[in-house]
Amino acid sequence: MALFQAIVDIPVQSRLSATKLGLGIIVLLLADRNDNALYRIALSNTEMASGAMAYSAKPFHDIVIPLDNDKNLIIKAIETGEPQLTEDWAGLFVPALTPDEARFNQAGAGVACSAVYPLQDGDVVPYGAMIFSYFEPMANIKQAHHAFMKSYTENATQKLVDAGVVA
Repeated sequence: MALFQAIVDIPVQSRLSATKLGLGIIVLLLADRNDNALYRIALSNTEMASGAMAYSAKPFHDIVIPLDNDKNLIIKAIETGEPQLTEDWAGLFVPALTPDEARFNQAGAGVACSAVYPLQDGDVVPYGAMIFSYFEPMANIKQAHHAFMKSYTENATQKLVDAGVVA
């Protein structure tokens, strides 16, 4: 769906803006509660994303996370409604990839840290999440980054609700 790709590509279309933020990759993930699964839906069209995919042990859409996996940081963000930050992709891919496979993807992308923000509309259980990956270390991720990610995720959630993709 074009909307999914637009959501992950718009912030990185301006290389200047993306570079100022240190932003390299955005991923959109949607939860399917009937399947008890979190699916990777869209990946930004960037060099860093291509690098991650080139090194990945599994194709992008084949990386599925059970919604009841409490060791996964994306699931933690969805369950708690709170953003999660990491410098280690092992926590983003468990149990679909081994820690070494996840770290190999991260190295291929040149990512220093990632933030997970839940796709949430008020008190409704989150519909999924967005991952924002940076080539900047976590120490450089400041309040402006968090304000951008929070606002962008809220807007993306509203677009998905308006399009009837999530309810």
